[in-house]
Parts: sequence; structure tokens; C-alpha cells
Amino acid sequence: MPAMNLETVAIIGGGVAAVSFACALRAGGFNGSIIAVSDEPELAYDRPPLSKTFLSQGTDAVRLDTRPATNVEWLHGVAAISIDGRQRRVHLANGRNLPYSALVLATGATPRLLPALADVELPFFTLRTLDDARGIRARLVAGARMVIIGGGVIGLELASTARRMGVSVSVVEALPRLMNRCAGDVLASFIAAQHAQNGVELWLGKQVIGCSPQGVLLNDGSAVPADFVVVGIGVSANDGLARSAEIACDDGIFVDRYGRTTCPQVYAVGDVTRQRNPVSGHFERIETWTNAQNQAIAAARCLLDPGTAPYDEIPYYWSDQYEQRIQVLGMPQGDEELVRGNVGNDAFVVFHLLRDRLVGATCVNQPKAVAPLRRLIASGKTPDRKKMVDIDFDIRKLADDD
Repeated sequence: MPAMNLETVAIIGGGVAAVSFACALRAGGFNGSIIAVSDEPELAYDRPPLSKTFLSQGTDAVRLDTRPATNVEWLHGVAAISIDGRQRRVHLANGRNLPYSALVLATGATPRLLPALADVELPFFTLRTLDDARGIRARLVAGARMVIIGGGVIGLELASTARRMGVSVSVVEALPRLMNRCAGDVLASFIAAQHAQNGVELWLGKQVIGCSPQGVLLNDGSAVPADFVVVGIGVSANDGLARSAEIACDDGIFVDRYGRTTCPQVYAVGDVTRQRNPVSGHFERIETWTNAQNQAIAAARCLLDPGTAPYDEIPYYWSDQYEQRIQVLGMPQGDEELVRGNVGNDAFVVFHLLRDRLVGATCVNQPKAVAPLRRLIASGKTPDRKKMVDIDFDIRKLADDD
């Protein structure tokens, strides 16, 4: 639908995907009404700093800049309860019926909970919201004992921050290694060594079966002392609103490369979406900040101009842990890994191959390699293996290799 036929765009959500969509609409020349509804009472904020700078510095410099999205009606602390796709209305918990020409679902995701922690006396948290981060920050004092359940990126970033603040940290991961879904073996081993060197106690291949007031109980009979617990075992898509409107979902709202759902004039962006990964070819939830921002920008442009190129960006995430800057492109795993550089020197690149095809790359303290590797993966080329691992061969020329 061209912009001239749009009168009101309603956005459900208040995070980076929602803000990016609204800003892109205004940047694209849309002069109609934009109404953004969020069930969180907070003004729009960024999530990546919640596990890092917000905790250590105690600053509220996490707010997203909404100024480019001029003349937007922001409704905070109001839940959307249902969608009427035929009448093109959203029903809000405060009784308001919100008409729309186009509706954008940017509802994000919710942390999964651990049944073993139900009805326990020990304080426990997840880390998804600003309120979560405030509760954790209040307990990050020197000498405190924190147990993190789950060895994913957010939990490990929290562990890094807490150790710098003098907190005793233990990480319990049910699988035999860290970062199981988002890292290859080389990076997982490297990160485990970094945390061990910084005094984090790692409990790998262990399951939490309960808690006592003194700590966390594991399935091998061990007890890990704790003053509080943070659970980071993944998230579930907030797709209930879409499912109730009979929009196609499967732990995430299915969208095409234009951000369109199966309901006319209803779009979805960010962590709540299940989209086609341009590298794997599969429909997946790509839970990264860059995807939330850039998918939303692309979808807004497509809404305003159907002739705009669809979203087809190579997945990317970054993580800062201790002194290590980790950047991962494409698929973080394959059936083979090639290492360029010296892992022991804390500066290296790992190429991920699947059935002899280059599908991803991991850069540790190699920021200049990211842009050329992004182009290389997007090109679909798989360079000569010797050139990939040869530190004397210009990494910028790998995409030129036939």
C-alpha cells in the first residue's frame, strides 16, 4: 500500500524494533498518524546495556532516541488485548479501540522460567527489562554470591560485569559447553577459559533441580552457594496477540522479507518474528539487536514503497566480555571450523563451514575483518581454505577469490 493511502500506523511494542519502525516511517516522508502502544510503563530503552554498562555504572543512559519519530503518540503501560483484522482495530486494556491502516507487531519476547525455581525462598531474576536490571544491580555488591543459570550471551555478559564489581559468580549450564546455540566450539572454549581465568566457577553439564535458602541444588548432588539467582535459559516469542487473531505463528510470527504476516496490513518485526534466514534458508527467530533495528527499518520502507528491496541482511551479533570484543556473522556453527590467527593471543577469526560451504564467521578482537566478511558471506563464495587461514593474505580480498 503506497504511503498516500496510509492514514494511521499502529505499533504494538516499545523497544528498538518499534522505535526503529516509527523513525523510518518519518524518515521516509510519512505524515500520517503513528500511535505506539507498550505494556511497559518505561519510556523506550535499549536492552544490550542492561547486562553491561547499566549494571556497573548505574546510569540511565539506556534510553532510545525517539526524537526522529516526530509527532508519535506513545502510550506506555497500556496492553493490547486483541486484534480485529477485518475491522482493522486493536482493542486496548484501557478500553480504547485503536483503528489502523497498517498494524506493526513489535512485541518482542519473554524469558523462559525454570520450573525447579517455583516457590523458592532464594531471590531470583531474569534479565530482560529495565526493572529486572534495577533489581539485579541493587544486589551487585562486592562479596555477594550470584548464580547464573544458563550459559548464553546475556548471562555471560552479566557474569563479566559482576566479576569486575567483586561479585562471586557461578554459571550453571545444562549442556556440556557454553553458548550452545550461538557459538561454535572454538569460541565456546575460548569464552569458557576467559571466565575461568577471571574467577567464574563453571558448572557445565549440570541441571538445577531446586534451591534452598543457601543456594542452588544440582542433579549430581552438588550445592552451589548463592545469595541470589539469575535465570537466562532463553526466551519465548510474545506471539499470543497474533495467534489469537489467527495469524500464522510457531514460537514467533511468520513474516516474509517485507515484514508482512499472513493477515493483510499486519506487519511484524524484531524478536517476535520467525523469518527466513538468508544464509540457512530456514525460517528462524533471529534474536539480535541488529536484526530488530534493521528488519524494522526495511519493513517500514517496504510499507511506504512496495518497490523497495526486501530485507535480506546477513545475521550479526556482538558481545563484550572482559576485554574481548566478539562479533559473529551468518551462521555461528557448521560442521567444520577454520581458525585464522592465534586463539592464545586473543585475536583471531573462525570460519564456519557447512558441507564445504562458508556459512559464517566469528571475529574476536578483529573489528576490521567484520565488513569484508559480511560481504564475503553475502556473496555466497567459499574461498580457498589456505587463503582463509593465511594471516598474510588480505582478508578484504577473500571475496575476490575464485
